[in-house]
This record gives sequence, C-alpha cells and structure tokens, in this order.
Amino acid sequence: MVSSRYAVELLGTTCITGALLGFGVLAGLGVWTVTVTLGLVTVRLVFLIGMVTVIGFALFAVLSGGLLSRGVWADRSTQERLASGPAVCAIVPAYRDGNVLDISVESLLENAYEPLTVAIVVEPDDEPTRKRAEELAAEYDRVDCLVNGTPGSKATAINYAVQQSDAEYFAVVDADERVAPEFVPAAAAALENGADVFQGRRIPRPNGAVETIAYCERIIVHSAYALFEMFGFANPKSASVVFTREAFEKIGGYRSMLTEDIAFAHECHDANLTVHQDRRCTSTMEAPHTLGDLWGQRKRWRIGQIQVLHSRLRQELRGGTGFRGVLSLARAVGSLVGGMLTLVVASHVLLLLLFEATLTLLVPFLCILATIGAVWLRDLTAGRVGRLSWTVVLVPFVYPALGVLTVKSLLEYYCTWDGEWYQVMKVGT
Repeated sequence: MVSSRYAVELLGTTCITGALLGFGVLAGLGVWTVTVTLGLVTVRLVFLIGMVTVIGFALFAVLSGGLLSRGVWADRSTQERLASGPAVCAIVPAYRDGNVLDISVESLLENAYEPLTVAIVVEPDDEPTRKRAEELAAEYDRVDCLVNGTPGSKATAINYAVQQSDAEYFAVVDADERVAPEFVPAAAAALENGADVFQGRRIPRPNGAVETIAYCERIIVHSAYALFEMFGFANPKSASVVFTREAFEKIGGYRSMLTEDIAFAHECHDANLTVHQDRRCTSTMEAPHTLGDLWGQRKRWRIGQIQVLHSRLRQELRGGTGFRGVLSLARAVGSLVGGMLTLVVASHVLLLLLFEATLTLLVPFLCILATIGAVWLRDLTAGRVGRLSWTVVLVPFVYPALGVLTVKSLLEYYCTWDGEWYQVMKVGT
C-alpha cells in the first residue's frame, strides 16, 4: 500500500514538473522584437522567446565549458610541486569498500612526496573492509588502519582521523579513487604558498554506456562550478582535497550530513579560506554501472544539497552569518532553482522542434558536445580515460533529467526521506 506521504511526493513531482514544462511552453511562445535603424532603413527582427532562451543557454554552455576546458588544458610545466615538506596524512574513509581499497591506497603511495602516510578509516560494523584495510596496513609501512571512534558517517571518519594524527596537512580521497601521481606534491606546494585548501579534479571512469553518461554529466556540473568560481565561490569537497590543520580547525571540521562535502564548501566560503583549484590534478573514480545506481547516487547528492540549504536557512533565521553567509545561501538557492529551470529550457527546445527550427536546436547541442569533446580529449591524451560510448549523444537529456531530479529530491526531502543514503555498487573497475 502506498503511504500518503509517498503519494504526495509522487503527485507533487508530477504536477510541479508538468507546471514548469507548461509555463515554459507558454513563455516560449512570447515574441521578442528588436528594431535596428541603419540610416534610412529600419529593420524589425521578431524572435520567439523560446529561440532566445535556447541561444542564451548555448552561450552559457560555451562560457562555462570554456572556463572548464581552460583549467583542464592549463600548462602542466608551470605546476609547482614539492617532493618533501610538512607531514601529509592521506585519509581514506571506507565503508563496504574492501574490494576497491587497493586502488586508492596504492595510487596514493605512488605520489612522490615525503613524509606521506595513509590512514584508512573503517566503521566498527564493517568487518570485510576492516580486514582488507588491516592487510594493506601490514603490507605497507606507511599505511594504518583506524576504526572510527565516532562511527556513523564519512564526516566523522575524517574528523576522527585528523584527531588521531599530528600531521600538518591532510588529504582526503575516496576508497575507489585512483589518485593522480602529482596530486600530493602539487597540493603541498599550493598550501606552502599560502592556500588553505587545495582541490583537484575527480572524474568517473567512462568504461561503459552508463559510465559514459556519468562522465559527461560530471563535465556539465564541473563547467557550472567553474562559472561560479568567477564570483568567488569555490567548491572544495571531501575527496581529491588537501587542507591545512589550521583551516580544518577554523571551520570546526566536517559536518555529519548526507553531503558533507557541499557543507564543507559553504563553510570554507563563510570563513573566507583561500581555495586553490587545480584541474590539472585529475583523479578518477568508479562510475555507477546501472541507470538505477546513477539515478540513486545523483538523487542522494541532490537531497544532500537541499539538506545543506535547509541548514543554512535555519542558520540565517537564528541571526545570520554575515555578508558571505548570504552569498553562500544565494549560491545554494541558485543551484536548486537553476536545476528546476532546466525543465523550462527543455520545454523551449520542444517548442522549437514543433516549429522545425532545427538549426537553432543544433547550436546548444553542438556547444555541449564541444565542451565534452575538449575535456575528454585532454583526459584521453593524459591516459586517464579511454574511448567514450555512443551514449555520449544522449548527454543533452541530462538537463531535463536534472530538473525532474531536483523537483523529486525537494519533495522527497520534506515528505519521505528518513535519513538513509544510497550507496552505489563498486566492483573495482
């Protein structure tokens, strides 16, 4: 039997999605008139609003994609690296990750930096992962296995590892992450030069049809991140990241939330920490292997964004966090609103299809594929990824899917979410 809360969520998702699409169609039928006078000649140009929206979206794709591509293709010879310096402790939180731990640990140990240690943090109730972590600790002198003293989340695992270490710098990577060999040396150099936090780039390994969609979706999201950085909001996370102990203590560590990484990014922004983004340092992670896993993982991330927004709204109502806090709140709101507005853009695309405006529709499609192609080519030549699947042509559908996902996640958070989080299947590929 379907519960009343689930029924409300399902009905609400359907109605709001339909309303956004309907609003988009009506708005897209509007007319925008431009009058140009050249001497004695006056030219009047009439455009459908839908056409203007689609072209505007294409310009957004070009700008954000260009910013991302510039970072990915930056000259590697100018990247400063340190072979030795302050002690770095690499933290690998692991839960049900025993079969993929080797990937992160061994790739970390390939980083040419001294002194570097690796702390695998396991949960007390996860015996298989603990067993593999202890085997790796026995095999490598620089690897330790810690049992989370405050179990329950990735955030508490990271915080516990920092408390147990006397290192000055801390790197955090996921268990399935194949870490770039220059990651720690480049991060140490950036922190020694005054940065509080160093953030590398992390991409799914596109070794299949669904995995290719996941890879391309991350390129789209990273493009938006690059655009937000122009306005002073960086996105340090809880993977492929290195931070100083001082920065960690200044923000009080990670928050135990569904997406502790998003909360961490907002905390760093509020504290005015200096975040150094370097997309030349690109690590890879295992991608979801089924559409169900891809949807479940992305929905968890989206619900986590809503949880962070809810928390920040309550914080503002209790007295506020100053001007930077307001900007941070606007960033959180903008992300969700932008996600839902993709449905409006999608309705304008459908409208142009009815009017057979094929050339106009090709522009944003080609802009999206150009960004993906530019980034993929860099990843391919660097040996990070292989050939993409034919499913790359389905990438434009990611945008309306993001809109539906945002609406569903918002309603699920307030109607049916009970605090559980989705974990994708990892097989070590």
